[in-house]
Amino acid sequence: MSENVQTHNIEIIMKEMLEIQHKSKMFVNLLSEGESLSQNQLILLLQLRINGGMKATEIADFFNVTPGAVTSMCDKLEALNLIHRIRENEDRRVVKLMLTSVGEGKVQDLFMKFSHEKLTDIAEVLQNVNKLMGTIF
Repeated sequence: MSENVQTHNIEIIMKEMLEIQHKSKMFVNLLSEGESLSQNQLILLLQLRINGGMKATEIADFFNVTPGAVTSMCDKLEALNLIHRIRENEDRRVVKLMLTSVGEGKVQDLFMKFSHEKLTDIAEVLQNVNKLMGTIF
């Protein structure tokens, strides 16, 4: 492969990855529009929903923050009755954060900003993008 073709491909990859990142950010902005919670708090609610709860250390790793920052982020969500902390029986020091039924409803409400048709389109496009990305990695 010539150096010009390789340079061209690298430029296309950089441009397209930045565009995907930009569009993902726009989607998160739409989800969080009019919400009193921060984007990170909303993303945490989505993560808890997808994972069926998470340990504080897993949340810290996901957001690349300290456990203290996780505590601060979760305190407000707990005060709003969106999440609750559960200590594990085997090791009482380990805390798992779970959505409450109010938190489950909040996650559903975030997506009710979109019509049924739009949600179907978004789901299909994201599945296809992930399938295509799976062929690369």
